[in-house]
Amino acid sequence: MTKDTGNPKGRAVMLALFVLSCISLKLLHSLDSWPTATASQVAPKSNFRYHPLIHWMDNGSFLTLPEVVSSLESPVVMMTANHGFLDLLHNLLFSIQRFHLCMNLVIVCEDKSSYRNLSNGVRGLRIPYLVVLTHLNESVRNATRYGSANYLDLVQKRVTYLKLFVESGLDVLYIDADIVLLADPFRHFEEKADLIVANEYRRGNNFCTCFLFLRAKRIVRTFLDEWLRALPNDTRGNQKTFNKVIRKDEFKKKITKQVLPANVFVSGKTFRESSTPWRKRKPQPVLVHANWMIGRENKRGMFKHAGLWFVPNG
Repeated sequence: MTKDTGNPKGRAVMLALFVLSCISLKLLHSLDSWPTATASQVAPKSNFRYHPLIHWMDNGSFLTLPEVVSSLESPVVMMTANHGFLDLLHNLLFSIQRFHLCMNLVIVCEDKSSYRNLSNGVRGLRIPYLVVLTHLNESVRNATRYGSANYLDLVQKRVTYLKLFVESGLDVLYIDADIVLLADPFRHFEEKADLIVANEYRRGNNFCTCFLFLRAKRIVRTFLDEWLRALPNDTRGNQKTFNKVIRKDEFKKKITKQVLPANVFVSGKTFRESSTPWRKRKPQPVLVHANWMIGRENKRGMFKHAGLWFVPNG
């Protein structure tokens, strides 16, 4: 597991160990179903260090996202971490460990508390991941309150992180911390799709940015630019503007979109419509999202009640 280090040499060692661990797991587990970026899709790198929404921690003690993108392979799986939702993120990681899926996993930490926790390793967790830090804040626990100004800041910055990966020529899958994975999601992805997104409802479309795959293509970069420009008008996070922008004629015609089935990639609303235990459901869920509820304790409680809490002794 990665360890916090206080010098550039140590950071280089950390990156090398992460890359080697992923290579080792790739020899053990087939990744034939993973989508990859072609040479024609690779875009020039951009410098996001001075983006107005992000203050990259860069004092020689912590890794930052712009430092690591050149060492990563496509596709990248991105998660974000903060102290307030850290136990939910642990549960997501343990859910992935159950089916031995190797991911190029990058966790973007929004505070030093979550960075230290993940850098020091989580007891019982053996999957490799790389942690990077964006803020000097000791903790952003209060930022998890839905609808608060700090909450909006955290949620909207994720679009910037996604843009950095895509502009660096990396396909990227974003997964919310309050999700559990129950099977390999990549097996359900269509190779021709530029953008793959979860749906909130069984009928109708309300796309959920909690689970979002983007290919490193020019039209996707254009879409991300438009999404970023629209974010100041979104008073709930980033999902309202995503749904508005993706429905513009330009993107309806030029982006090949795959909408994942709501009975397989299951929202909290859909999950609670049935009392059938998840192991007995047909079709079997690939993921369950603890949304449509507010508060960490309620989300944790839903997972525990449904038998979806995978943290040992947690």
